[in-house]
Amino acid sequence: MIQAKGIVMQFDEWKRVSSPWRVVEAAQTDERARDAAVVRIIDTMLELQLDCRHEQTGYQPFSPTANMGELPGGGGRSDQAMLAAMRYHPESQWHTACAFLLDQLPRRQAAAMLLQAARVRPEKMGNSVWMVTARQMVERQGELLRCLGLQDGVRHFESVNAMQHAARRARTQLWEWLAQGEVKAA
Repeated sequence: MIQAKGIVMQFDEWKRVSSPWRVVEAAQTDERARDAAVVRIIDTMLELQLDCRHEQTGYQPFSPTANMGELPGGGGRSDQAMLAAMRYHPESQWHTACAFLLDQLPRRQAAAMLLQAARVRPEKMGNSVWMVTARQMVERQGELLRCLGLQDGVRHFESVNAMQHAARRARTQLWEWLAQGEVKAA
């Protein structure tokens, strides 16, 4: 077991570790770290499906002053520092690894897992399309799968039990990949 200052770290402590890669490394030998890593991976996959796939910032890594004094259309110089920062940023590596893992899971299982992760229990404050009971989630799954961008090729869940079973299989697969060290290789 991984220890921090002579104390075995608990699940909540692993969730607070700032580097996801440190948690993934520890997950090979520590079940609590593995559980925390699964939660982090699912959260990142959900972020990728709900937030990042819609981001079209339009940023081009060119210097705005590269064309000063040149004819229009004279071409710009690439901002090499920004290209390197984008390529080697640890968060982008983490997002890339999580996107790869999402693609490796059977699509139906991944959809069930992400539906459950996005769900907000109705007794919470606020209003959201994700504020549903498990039964309502099954009833509205077409709309919710569209929100996740996973509606294509996913056979609908016939019951809450079928969705829970598929999600459990996806989480178990992630857990096994972490135990075998396959996430770090991704």
